[in-house]
Amino acid sequence: MTIPFVISDAQANQAPAVEALQPAAGATEVPEGSPYELSAEKMMMDNLLILGMLFFIFYFILIRPQQKRVRMHQEMMKALQKGDKVITNGGLIGTISKFEGDDVIVLEISPNVKVRVARGSISEISSDKADGAIANDN
Repeated sequence: MTIPFVISDAQANQAPAVEALQPAAGATEVPEGSPYELSAEKMMMDNLLILGMLFFIFYFILIRPQQKRVRMHQEMMKALQKGDKVITNGGLIGTISKFEGDDVIVLEISPNVKVRVARGSISEISSDKADGAIANDN
């Protein structure tokens, strides 16, 4: 459906000329209503500034803390010793009974029950104080 658009002769004569609205080819003057000149270089610099700020925000909020956690986990993996009580990512709690190479640890999860787990699956070293503080009140 089209809507007819009618301009009366009086309105057509009063319409401003298109040439009057466009600046001259060599003009660098900013019109009065415009806050600043919108050139391609200015818009590209604004976009690069915004992208740079977003990168720094993501770096300090996401990337840097994750690198710190990875570094701490690697240090903990190097410090594991026989007899340490550990918790795996799967929730197993046990004592390290021996190391099989660089990648496998044998955990004793209860007397005479031993489980082989990957060294990278150890999430934390459990302290004896925390185990003794938890009591079953039932």
